[in-house]
Amino acid sequence: MKFGARLETIAKWVPQNKKIADIGTDHAYLPVFLVRNGVIVKAIAGDIALGPCQAAVKTITAAGLKESIEVRQGNGLSIVQSEDAVEVIVIAGMGATTMIEIIATEQKTAKLAERIILQPMNGAAQLRKWANRAGWKIVGEDLVLEGGLLYEIIVLEPGAEESYTKAIYEIGPRLLEQRHPLLSIHFERIIANYHKLLQAMNASAKARKSLKYKKIATLLVEVEVLKNEYNRS
Repeated sequence: MKFGARLETIAKWVPQNKKIADIGTDHAYLPVFLVRNGVIVKAIAGDIALGPCQAAVKTITAAGLKESIEVRQGNGLSIVQSEDAVEVIVIAGMGATTMIEIIATEQKTAKLAERIILQPMNGAAQLRKWANRAGWKIVGEDLVLEGGLLYEIIVLEPGAEESYTKAIYEIGPRLLEQRHPLLSIHFERIIANYHKLLQAMNASAKARKSLKYKKIATLLVEVEVLKNEYNRS
């Protein structure tokens, strides 16, 4: 069974011997990887849809881990009860808006966990900003390349921290602090995406005069300034 660099990097942020809930588990590859490698002993694998739950059961059965990993069908964190004593929550492969909705809807359950590990498919800046306002601190961040795509991983724990500039929310405060080896690629891809977006909007005079255009152009400049400051430091 091949797990890939993305899941292996997410797994790196799961502390030893913690009970996890993998929300949106799909095939339950992550909990299987964690149990097989002796990182954890127990896990809950949850998904809102029946198909992924059935796929998860198949994966877990094939791995001989039915006693260690329980599959539950349900919406987000509603599958987790206080008596489950879940210590780490993982939500990977969804958009930031969906992740925020999952955590905010079951905030009490979320705050019972020691850590939440997120791997958004988009909207990482939005996720960081929301976490800051909702009483979560960013304790770790990571980047991983797989199949030509660059994935961001954001690790949250309950607590307060300072707010950041829009550019830092865009790039990631912990990535900047640790001078992540993939940070240059991260900068270039974000800058290229905003250039592409502005170029597309330039085709319309109305779009060029819009507040959205102005905000994107301003953010682009701020990210480029941050990149230059980072390179000089």
